[in-house]
Amino acid sequence: MSKALGFIGGLITGVGGLGLAGMKLFQTQMVKEIKSPKNFEETCEEIEKVIPEFASEGWGFPFDKWNFHKVFEDRNIDVPNIKKLTVYFVCNAKLAAKVINTNNAMAGIMPCSWAVMEKADGKAYIAKMNIGLMAKVFTGTIKETMEEVESYEEKMFEKIFS
Repeated sequence: MSKALGFIGGLITGVGGLGLAGMKLFQTQMVKEIKSPKNFEETCEEIEKVIPEFASEGWGFPFDKWNFHKVFEDRNIDVPNIKKLTVYFVCNAKLAAKVINTNNAMAGIMPCSWAVMEKADGKAYIAKMNIGLMAKVFTGTIKETMEEVESYEEKMFEKIFS
């Protein structure tokens, strides 16, 4: 009896530990930060040029870019590691509708946000949600659509960084 309880206790501890480790990995990988081979201005220019190249496939900017760094400046908020910060909202309405029609609450994470920042090191970075990783927690239409978005994003970044 005590061996069986020990085994069950060990199994529960092991599974719980694995679950916590998986959750921690998921949390640290949920947002990607990609170092750009270009400076801040060039990275922004490329995003503004490349996204419209995918317009025939439904991609675009549903609204203007947002100078988020100006918000900090206007409110006298110090963000010492970030010198510039512009957020782009990238959307494919047909793909978004597929997801929202499956689960209306998913509208809360749309459109995709790409934050371009110049850090104190003078280098440009793009931060974005890791759609491919997020897709892994879903099934069916949502998973398939998120995987399609990730595939498009990979193509877009290849052009932006070339």
